[in-house]
Amino acid sequence: MTARRLSWSILVLSGLLLVAGVSFLAITLSVPIKPEDFGFRGFTLLPAIPFCLVGWIITVRQPANALGWLFAAAGLFTAISFFSLGYALYGVLAHPGSLPAAEWAAWLYAWSWVPFVTIVGIHGLLIFPDGRFLTPRWRVVALMGVIVSVLLSIGIAFYPGPMTNFSSLNNPAGLLPSRSRPIVAGGIVLLGSLIAVSALSIVFRFRRSSGIQRQQLKWIAFVGVLLALSIVPTSASTGSAGPLDKLAQLLLILCFSAIPIAVGIAVLRYRLYDIDLIINRTLVYGVVAAALAGLFAGANLGLQVLAVRMTGQHSDLVTGGLIVAAAVGFGPLQRRVRPIVDRILPGRSLLALLFTDIVGSTEAIVVLGDEQWRALLDRYRAAIRQELSRHSGREVNTAGDAFFATFERPAAALQCAWRTREAVHRLGLETRTGLHLGECEMRGEQVSGLAVHAAARVMSEAMGGEILISDAIRAAVAGPQLALEDRGRHQLKGVPGEWHLYAVQGLAQSASG
Repeated sequence: MTARRLSWSILVLSGLLLVAGVSFLAITLSVPIKPEDFGFRGFTLLPAIPFCLVGWIITVRQPANALGWLFAAAGLFTAISFFSLGYALYGVLAHPGSLPAAEWAAWLYAWSWVPFVTIVGIHGLLIFPDGRFLTPRWRVVALMGVIVSVLLSIGIAFYPGPMTNFSSLNNPAGLLPSRSRPIVAGGIVLLGSLIAVSALSIVFRFRRSSGIQRQQLKWIAFVGVLLALSIVPTSASTGSAGPLDKLAQLLLILCFSAIPIAVGIAVLRYRLYDIDLIINRTLVYGVVAAALAGLFAGANLGLQVLAVRMTGQHSDLVTGGLIVAAAVGFGPLQRRVRPIVDRILPGRSLLALLFTDIVGSTEAIVVLGDEQWRALLDRYRAAIRQELSRHSGREVNTAGDAFFATFERPAAALQCAWRTREAVHRLGLETRTGLHLGECEMRGEQVSGLAVHAAARVMSEAMGGEILISDAIRAAVAGPQLALEDRGRHQLKGVPGEWHLYAVQGLAQSASG
């Protein structure tokens, strides 16, 4: 649970920084800024969102995989950089002196890209896709990346003179001598060389791989080659904020943004990490955010022009009101966009599926009568929902006395089934339960796919008071804490193939981990 809390904390912190950065950036849209101080207004948002989301889902699903934590850290560094940019643009260029320590935000923005580039361009490429180095020798490259990153960050942070994208502002921490510029430039070239070497490790891993991993690696190998090529014009740039320098920087940003997208393609086609569901949600929120941003920008520009004509100055109150309106409109617009995105690109996720219903419900109605049965059924539903809440299950559908629920963790689903059977037994009722682990299609709040039908058929094979699980659940939760009885192979109605089923005979508390 500690890993999950940490993952959520990083995601929430990154999200708050991005929202704050967008707000500052939106307020400055109507303020003219010199081209050399443009700072890629908003372009640093491109890699932040996919890295934050991809890192979150990997750390939640596979906390032992170092790649997820690297992605989460990369997203956090980018969120910090984006927030610093928005804060500095507002406090230094748009409304000078209006925010405290705005020049230090510009200072932070000037060098915070270095850790991000190192994490993604070196360490991320070295351990994709399983979180381990290709061979122990590659650890040397990772260590060199840390050393160069620290030294380069110090060099940029303390180099005197105008800061990146803030030419009118001198570095408040410019303690190094001005002749140290070649050393900083050399550090950038060395960092680029290490990234190129790390990209080659993907190519080497690809050549040694086979089967599904080879298919997964081909996308990231392609992006790795593009990244290595993009380093050349960036390393050769003069740092003068001219068009060619801006183009080189933008190319590098796009290549880094393509890394989580390449991982997403591997997921969509080769079932890696279940990030396709996150891609679906990212597209939903991205479309909504883009639409609201466009409406906000147009309305803000128009109203600010009107405010200048009437009062002679820009109005922050108008901008604040538009931000509130955009926040209020986010939910309704998201609900309209989601069905469209779901039809084009439905998300898929690996879920543990639970079906359960009461055995002999018709006979119980005859014995108890309608009124007493309704009261008992209410207590039964309350008991089921209490266990679902306790074990992080999500109720998808309820029909009569039948429940369909999903879980992210198979062990939690199994523990919930076991505790639910005990709770229902105390009510004098008997249930049958079926569990299966499979890939599902997510359309809004609905869950569908062959795995859902298979889970329902597994339940139909169960006898009264029995918890029946598929071989996929057994493989995911296998351990000494789980006692099973082999029920052999079955033909499930409407589901192709033979299915090996097991009845749960005993379950220790540790199975819920």
